Amino acid sequence: MPLPPLKIAILHYQLEGDPVDPVVTQVGESLRELGHQPSFIAVSDRVSDLLQEIQAAQCDLVFNLCETFAEDYRLEVNVAALMEMARVKFTGSGTAGLLLAQDKILTKQLLEYHEIPTPDFATFDGISMETNGDLDFPLIVKPARSDASIGIGGKSLVHNWEQLTTRVRAIRKELQDEALAEEFIKGREVYVGVIGPKELPEILPIVELDFGNWDKNKPTISDREVKFAPETEGSPRLVIARDISPVLRQRVERAALLAYRGLKLQDYARIDLRISEEGDPYILEVNPNPYLEDKSELAMAAREKGMSYTQLIGRILDSAAHRYGLEKRQATGLPDSATVPAIG
Repeated sequence: MPLPPLKIAILHYQLEGDPVDPVVTQVGESLRELGHQPSFIAVSDRVSDLLQEIQAAQCDLVFNLCETFAEDYRLEVNVAALMEMARVKFTGSGTAGLLLAQDKILTKQLLEYHEIPTPDFATFDGISMETNGDLDFPLIVKPARSDASIGIGGKSLVHNWEQLTTRVRAIRKELQDEALAEEFIKGREVYVGVIGPKELPEILPIVELDFGNWDKNKPTISDREVKFAPETEGSPRLVIARDISPVLRQRVERAALLAYRGLKLQDYARIDLRISEEGDPYILEVNPNPYLEDKSELAMAAREKGMSYTQLIGRILDSAAHRYGLEKRQATGLPDSATVPAIG
């Protein structure tokens, strides 16, 4: 059932004086093209402002692009929790999915529970170490709750216990976080976009990170240099994955689908995997509400499937609207209750 025109507030994080992230404008233009009425809510560090502005928008739905709060990316889940408590309808994963996926240790443990392939790993909480599987060096060490490759760089790949201990201590000191060490899988790095409700999600074509003319002395790790450095000729770039057999594609897609459901994600997500030199897929990370800019992995995969950027935004919107029964409510003329109860 096509959606009727909706009032949609785009919630995003923006410090005073900072420019608007391009994705905010892009999503707004797409919603307008789809016949909806977008408005914009920029938040920084005041909880009361967040709720009051959503209430003032009198929207049917919030399109949640807020990935951080008060300069702390770990508070993304709190924003979702706040909207859930206020009974605000919003796109993307809720508190459960964001919390499970934000903690990489919990993610790994859940993947193991559901028998989804992931590299063997060890966890360090500052007091003790717990191993899962028989680990072999080299290992890649990362913070348990980082985002956008924070805390991942050239020193993250370790080849012995001394380097491992040094890196774990650095993460504890610099980021006040637990550390996760997992076997480094040599091979291809791929990303799988999943969109739609958890009951019937849609798998998008596989995107690959082509490392191009990468320095042979540097490990092929998608760190902050790879993700955010200016693109030059021969530098790592995103491409549609080719030369993947039907059997391997099926294994990759099945792992992504199981992770999407197992971690209680909804509407859209990106699953990051490595395909080993032996041809086995391993899930590295699960990303709910990934970056939606029109050159992102998700948008690239959607275009490969014949879906425009606007249509991608529409699919995400349809998934959320269906979850809340907005098409039925609007079709029957019943009042909507997406706005926040009055404050104060």
